[in-house]
Amino acid sequence: MTTIVRMTSAQLLTLCKRRALMAWSAALWVGGQIVFYGLGVLQHATDPVHHAPAGGLKGLANAMMLLNYLGGVAAVLIGTAAGGGDTAAGVFRDLASTGRSRIALFAVRIPSALLVTFAFATVSFACTATGAVLFTAAGPGPSARILAGCGIAVAASAALSTILAVGLSSAMSSRSVTIGLLLCWNLALGRILEHATGLGSLRDTVSLAAGDRLVPTAVGGTYVVPMPVSTAVLVLLVWAVIPVVAGAWQTARRDA
Repeated sequence: MTTIVRMTSAQLLTLCKRRALMAWSAALWVGGQIVFYGLGVLQHATDPVHHAPAGGLKGLANAMMLLNYLGGVAAVLIGTAAGGGDTAAGVFRDLASTGRSRIALFAVRIPSALLVTFAFATVSFACTATGAVLFTAAGPGPSARILAGCGIAVAASAALSTILAVGLSSAMSSRSVTIGLLLCWNLALGRILEHATGLGSLRDTVSLAAGDRLVPTAVGGTYVVPMPVSTAVLVLLVWAVIPVVAGAWQTARRDA
């Protein structure tokens, strides 16, 4: 157990030393929320007739949408750096030659990537929740229950994007291809399938639809794909397990 903790700490330190990755992650996770509320406050102050307050339930809904898009991109960048960084840097051979289990080498990538993602996600959602409450003005403000539900939805979405990125980049040994595929899924193809009513109940298996189901209706509105919360959680778990298994299998059999 001590060895695993040390390996996880080393992987975490490796990620944190990537200054460009940390800077872009901070810009996407936190900077986006600061700019969103800053512009919203400025617009409302200069023209309150045509621009609603930056906060409140409407502001929270818009902030959550921005958070899911930009945060999802950052989570993919972090996950691929953890999953495919060793191979891209050409140091996997050195790590494997130490005699450590290849499964362990893969396994420590997931918690280290999640720790980095959750650190940024926590600060980002704190900005989101604070702005939604402070800049409510006279409109209805979000309750603690609604904010808690939004926080759970953000955590689930960020965790899934990170795990997918770690697993796929490890399985394909390519960061760039994994980034392209996941961004295509998160920003385009997944949304198209979510709204494709002709697919019927197959839409329940779309990860984005399951993630949206966790967002409170007061914020997200009517669900595009209505499903029980238990089904949504199960779908997210399946989507998380498959790339982990694939990544572990490929890491175990990869030539050093």
